[in-house]
Amino acid sequence: MPSEEKANLVLDAVEDRKAVDPILLDLRGKTLITDYFLVCTGTSNVHIRSIADFVLEKTEEQRLPAPKIEGKDAGEWVLIDFGDVVVHVMAEETRDRYKLEQFWTTPQPKGALPPTPDTTADNSMGGLDAERIGNFDQDEEDEFDDEDADFFDEA
Repeated sequence: MPSEEKANLVLDAVEDRKAVDPILLDLRGKTLITDYFLVCTGTSNVHIRSIADFVLEKTEEQRLPAPKIEGKDAGEWVLIDFGDVVVHVMAEETRDRYKLEQFWTTPQPKGALPPTPDTTADNSMGGLDAERIGNFDQDEEDEFDDEDADFFDEA
């Protein structure tokens, strides 16, 4: 089944199960990871699993190869990976935290990854020895101030 047809099949499935704010992103030409991302929200863990189960049921009816599935037991974020189509069924808080659709619809620097909630600006060197790497342009009067923090909060 062509990826566009598969994407529409899973979109119909999540809409049938009353997923909140489903967004289908066409990523062809933007990444080699997949052709389509479908991001939607479930109102509870039971609803999230129900949406995911219905997607699986509908794709099995079409005899599509079994996808890789992550997070179904936890129910906060279920990822269904068909290779060319990836479905994210998320709790509202999780979707707000990771903002996947914003990452893929907002221009990003080459090689950028989505921000994670655990990333902190004060540990940006990740244990690297800045003295050995070289001198970086830093504020002379301080090492990290509120203006710097605002930069990292916008990411």
